[in-house]
Amino acid sequence: MPGPVNLKVFGGFALLVGDRAVPTLPRKARALLAYLAVHPDRSMSREGVAELIWSDRGPEQARHSLRQTLTVIRKHFFGEQIVRVRDGALSLSDAVVCDAAPVARLSRNSNEAEIRSAVDTYSGPLLDGFPPVSRDFDEWLMVSRAKFETQVLDHLARLGDKASAAADTATALELAERMFAIDPLREDIHRRLLETCVGAGRRSEALRHYGNIVAALRTTLGVAPAAETRALVRRIQGDDGAESLAAESSARVEAPSLPARVRAADNVPPVAVLPYRLQGDPPPISHLADGLVTDIVCQLAGLREMRVISQGTTLSLKNDALDARAAGQMLGVRYVVTGTIRRSGAVMRLTTELADTETGLVAWCGSHDTQAALSFADQDQIVARIVNTLTPQVHEIELRRIRGKRPESLTVYEKVVLAREYLLTMHRDDLLAAKRLLDEAVSIEPDYAEPYALLADYHGLMAAEGLSSDRAADIAAVEQTTRRALSLDSNNLRALIFYAHRKSLLRREYDGARDMFKHALEVSPHSAPAWLWSSYVHSWTEDTDEALRRAYQALALSPMDRRAPDFHSAICTAHYTAGQYREAVEWGLRAIDEPGVMRGTWRWTAASLAALGETEHAREVMREGMQRLPGQRAGELMRSHPYRDPGRRRRYCEHLVAAGMPA
Repeated sequence: MPGPVNLKVFGGFALLVGDRAVPTLPRKARALLAYLAVHPDRSMSREGVAELIWSDRGPEQARHSLRQTLTVIRKHFFGEQIVRVRDGALSLSDAVVCDAAPVARLSRNSNEAEIRSAVDTYSGPLLDGFPPVSRDFDEWLMVSRAKFETQVLDHLARLGDKASAAADTATALELAERMFAIDPLREDIHRRLLETCVGAGRRSEALRHYGNIVAALRTTLGVAPAAETRALVRRIQGDDGAESLAAESSARVEAPSLPARVRAADNVPPVAVLPYRLQGDPPPISHLADGLVTDIVCQLAGLREMRVISQGTTLSLKNDALDARAAGQMLGVRYVVTGTIRRSGAVMRLTTELADTETGLVAWCGSHDTQAALSFADQDQIVARIVNTLTPQVHEIELRRIRGKRPESLTVYEKVVLAREYLLTMHRDDLLAAKRLLDEAVSIEPDYAEPYALLADYHGLMAAEGLSSDRAADIAAVEQTTRRALSLDSNNLRALIFYAHRKSLLRREYDGARDMFKHALEVSPHSAPAWLWSSYVHSWTEDTDEALRRAYQALALSPMDRRAPDFHSAICTAHYTAGQYREAVEWGLRAIDEPGVMRGTWRWTAASLAALGETEHAREVMREGMQRLPGQRAGELMRSHPYRDPGRRRRYCEHLVAAGMPA
């Protein structure tokens, strides 16, 4: 195996072999590795692991799924036993180095050097942003995440106490600030930070921190600092000074200067992309940073989920001291995007942050490495990845904010955001809830395009996923609602993409679908969904090289997409159509291991297994698929399937029958 294996579970999940990133593993394979990683000195029983990760399945099926997952992991690691299986127990091999292991091994007897080395590996919550796995695993993760955070904070406090006792105020302040960054809502951390600032002779900095504390508590919890914290601040600067500071902080956050111009009636969140800061010796050329900002703004402006301040406004704000809240006050925006471009020899690292201007807290941070001699194609690829990551992050923050509101107080925009989330689940009850929200949005604001585009999604999903009580009526509704959306906004990307997809899927109108996908990619050339869904029309017409190129291009543009199963399903379909059944099985199993997978993916995976002659496994997959789509018959599917060639439709259905679907 070419190099050591490095596993990162703090702040997310990442896996490297040497300097090479491992291709995306299925979600439950990642969960298995992470679970073993946080128990570095223990072997975990196979039965216990299977029941934890596959708690939604029976014991026999859970054991089978674990065996399949271990096979997938071995394949990704060149046949090496990265997961050691011994005497009915599992553990990571010694070849794996994990960032969680040093923290997991800390105890009250650990010395200062061990503590410092261990806590330096903590870069964020355990498996931050990890998708749901199973009821039991998700509960374990919630408890373990809190345990690690508490452990790290306790050890940082120990180091801080030692630094204060040694009169090392700079180190004590650095540690207090790290604690505040990990948990900005704990009052004991607030007081430690304020006292450490005062001990370092930085009273004005203590008061600035107090302003941050006031804002974080008010916007997140709706409360004021505790009496003990307020009393401490009064001791630092007297009653009038401290209380006036809190009032000024409140006024700054709650009164943006440009509400009328920026905040639209539909409440779509406004975003500002600030100039990237240049670092290194020599630093990157300045027009590179300006070009990145311009390209990010242009790509975001092509979406309908956000409103973006023009680059002409933001490029004038080249001020390293301007923080997120100050930018929010100045521009009247809800989110700001900032970053740095750091050059080291022939390599550049771009780091991008998304911050909530109401709290000043960083909601997401990511980095991309590239060559300093950046071509236009490289720049396009980096910008596309940034945009395809930023958009769902903003959506997630908005969703958390909206879920805390009373249903009767939701704006049209908020109804649309909730409906979009419901559509992703693929559950009939959620789809019906989305329909109710969208009908309400249309009745309130009949000239808003986005609800119509989402209604087209609803009707298309009902027809395509076998959930419709009147398939013909749903197909007709797709046409009607999409035309209405495009009449209101001819460049609505969602309407273009899914209208094109349904043209080929439900009507076999391949040429019309290709034309609409071409228009969508002219509107947004780096839209991962446009590349993804356009793959299918090429599968239906057996242009499999192009189908695979488009599906893999979508995955490259958004490798950590929250809708990963859709990408994997498209790749599975294209490989099956190309007769590459082993590859189709690999991607299909990866897809059905994720939540919210399209029901048809079970069919593609089962058909691929049947084509390989692996009948027993094919029938097992088909049984589970039929539970999600009961009552389907191969003959009916053959008549409605979107493959252009009747012979291809017939062979597909023969594979389904071999896998156990009723004829």
